[in-house]
Amino acid sequence: MLVTIVSILRQGENMAKKRSEKKIGRQTRKRFLRRGNKVKKNKTAKTRRAIGNFIIKKRSIVPNIITMSNMTMGFFAIILASRGDMKSLALAGILICIGSLFDAVDGAVARAMRVESSVGVQLDSLADGIAYGIAPAVLAYQAYLSRLPHGGMIIDSGMLIALVYPICAIYRLARFNITAATDDHMRFNGLPSPAAALLIASIPALAAPDFMFLIKITAFFPLEVFVPIYILVGFLMVSRFDYSKTPAVIYRKGKLFLILTIIGSILLIALFSMWSVFVLSSVYIIAGLILYFVKLFKKKKKPSTI
Repeated sequence: MLVTIVSILRQGENMAKKRSEKKIGRQTRKRFLRRGNKVKKNKTAKTRRAIGNFIIKKRSIVPNIITMSNMTMGFFAIILASRGDMKSLALAGILICIGSLFDAVDGAVARAMRVESSVGVQLDSLADGIAYGIAPAVLAYQAYLSRLPHGGMIIDSGMLIALVYPICAIYRLARFNITAATDDHMRFNGLPSPAAALLIASIPALAAPDFMFLIKITAFFPLEVFVPIYILVGFLMVSRFDYSKTPAVIYRKGKLFLILTIIGSILLIALFSMWSVFVLSSVYIIAGLILYFVKLFKKKKKPSTI
């Protein structure tokens, strides 16, 4: 009887020990979990702080990324244009237009973030050279100028004509960089390269119905019409014709107006396809020519003062 009582008491003690051990184990695990969570929280907080400090210190990366996006669109446009089929040519033209939206906001973003720099200016110019100089010329050659007579030569007549536009565009950008310091910021001296690129890029896109939504009207320009337009647009870039600085005027009206203009441009391209780009760029170019000749006529008409 005593033995059984002793064994029962021992079993009770063992069970009590086990319960206390379990409690201690649970408490220990909870402590370790709390410490682990604290360490994780500290690590995430440190990571966030490091990322925040990096963004603050290197915030000039943001407008530079936007600038490089314009160059990227131009680069992709060159690759697509080299395929030569109608759909790829139309898509190449659309990419050049999308790139122009990045180009329109990179300067505004840099000014808003107060990170304007000479590196950004040079980067913007080089990106424009690819997006507005090389890409439209490759697109024009693949879409139209490659159909000109070859004459058995390695460098055909289409290549020589295609070369006119990028030479004028690159020269136009170089001249702009030199005169930017003394510029009045209200007008361009010569047709701006984005407007020229938008016109050239939109013409091949008008022949493909794949990317048209509301207006399903296609148009294929005859070679006899496209070649004079291509050469004329190239020479207008290096001319002395005055063109208004539409982006500068829009930016001076406020950031809200700038955002609404960008949204409106995207909606126009989305709804009315490349017809909106073609019409707007054509109106801008023709209006600039008309206004220049009107001013010239008024100057000649003024009586000379003695």
